[in-house]
Amino acid sequence: MQQNAIVTELLPNNIARLQIQRQTACGHDCSKCGGCGEMYTAPIFVEVKNRIHAEVGDLVKVEGSSKNVLGLAAIVYVIPFVLFFVFYAIAAAMHSSIPGVFAMIGLALGILGAKLFSDYHKKHAKPVYEMTRIQA
Repeated sequence: MQQNAIVTELLPNNIARLQIQRQTACGHDCSKCGGCGEMYTAPIFVEVKNRIHAEVGDLVKVEGSSKNVLGLAAIVYVIPFVLFFVFYAIAAAMHSSIPGVFAMIGLALGILGAKLFSDYHKKHAKPVYEMTRIQA
């Protein structure tokens, strides 16, 4: 995922603080559009290694890692789906008359686990960004 950012501060140890304006789903500027209403997203501030020697005020191209996003998506969507079928199979193997209820319990447990993991991840994981080039 590539985004544009502005270097707001240079820190010790060759670290730069960047301000990244989150992009809209449509990819356009919300301030010039009335389609989505007056919903503006707050900028994200991140600290990254300044390998390209950018200066304060430079507009830079930033590349973010999609690995964390894909892993989280797999947990959030796949685990509840898998638990649904696992609980159904266990109930069917036990010759239960209500395997659908067990399947729904598995689905609910999967959703609850995914929600707890997602909340933990939001609090403790930091996004990984890298400056790739200075924009002209």
